[in-house]
Amino acid sequence: MPTSEAAKSSASAPPIHIQGLKKNYELGNRVVPALRGIDLTISDSGFYAIMGPSGSGKSTLLHLMAALDHPDEGAIEISGRRIDGLSEAQLTLFRRRHIGIIFQQFNLISTLTALENITLPAMLDGVSVAERNDRARTLLAALGIADRADHRPDALSGGEQQRVAIARALIFEPSVVFADEPTGNLDSNTSRQMWELLGKIAADRHLTVVMVTHEPTAAAYCRKVFVLSDGLIASAFDVDGMDAAQLAIRAQQSYR
Repeated sequence: MPTSEAAKSSASAPPIHIQGLKKNYELGNRVVPALRGIDLTISDSGFYAIMGPSGSGKSTLLHLMAALDHPDEGAIEISGRRIDGLSEAQLTLFRRRHIGIIFQQFNLISTLTALENITLPAMLDGVSVAERNDRARTLLAALGIADRADHRPDALSGGEQQRVAIARALIFEPSVVFADEPTGNLDSNTSRQMWELLGKIAADRHLTVVMVTHEPTAAAYCRKVFVLSDGLIASAFDVDGMDAAQLAIRAQQSYR
């Protein structure tokens, strides 16, 4: 357990604080810069979007913030903990216990039930069967799919599978949740339900939810949008009641 001073420091720290973040990839004999020096701070809980054209670096940025990769340069702090210098083993533990991740492909294990998929991270962390099942059933009920606990993924709709994936991301009550194009495999009606749900989760649980998306309709559900272009943040603006068309125009202006 953290000391009271450490807990206070973590509570007062911004959920996300990034300085000078750079990441390059090698393609044959070429070095391709994905991120060229990102500075980004999210100071409060809420639902946020990262937008940008293909190749702008938005997925790379999310993977670095979610402790799925290492930057070449720069600092990443999540809820007051600096993670850019952690080893693979340390990153794995930090990610499991402090970060929730929601993927486009759901990434559910086909041979496990919804309950088993949700509790898997807690099982790997040594949480007792009773406690992890209790956490999972509470989340399933909160997400409106308590009756699907014993169903495997092939017996669930796309929206139900994504709710299971969301429950799995919340099993350790993280302070930050990252969502990578979370509705890319869902129809438009189910997508709207998911965006509303992510916003509600952020508000009700005082979480910071950061979503990578290319859809202005999705970003319109968020509190603030960060626009990336050529590996840099081109602009950041509050959504403040914008509809999807207005948001699309504002984002497009940032690409130029």
